[in-house]
Amino acid sequence: MIQTAKEFLKRDESGVYNEIDITHAMIEFAKLHVEAALKEAVEKAKIKYEYSGNTGSEYCDEYVDHNSILNAYPLTNIK
Repeated sequence: MIQTAKEFLKRDESGVYNEIDITHAMIEFAKLHVEAALKEAVEKAKIKYEYSGNTGSEYCDEYVDHNSILNAYPLTNIK
């Protein structure tokens, strides 16, 4: 489970943050979530099939279902 933003910041026990510290923490926190989102997208991506031709089943086109990617990592995971 990825740490919440509050837990992530508490890694520095001093509790004193300057602009550089906060910027660095925000970037690192974002990287954690982007990495998790990409892993989820790989696992949850689905293929859609579209058939066409005279009978409607002669040719089959395959493509990634965009919604399966967009919905793979809910924004509620970022806390």
